Amino acid sequence: MPKKQGKDKFSFTVCGKFFPEVYPTSRSPKWSRGEEGPLETEMRLFCACMRWAFNRLLEGSSRDEIKKLGQELFGLLLP
Repeated sequence: MPKKQGKDKFSFTVCGKFFPEVYPTSRSPKWSRGEEGPLETEMRLFCACMRWAFNRLLEGSSRDEIKKLGQELFGLLLP
């Protein structure tokens, strides 16, 4: 349930779990760094993607443009 913050503002918390079917999962040499595990790789890429997307928003890019470029840049498959 979203919490109401001030006038007409909402805050959401997103929770998730990372349980690969096979561990250790195969790591893409394109994205992983050395002995970094799959969860660390995902976290590093997610944080980098969020920073990158935020900066594109500050530059005035549209959501659709950011989504398309981000998927290519970070190897994401988003709906």
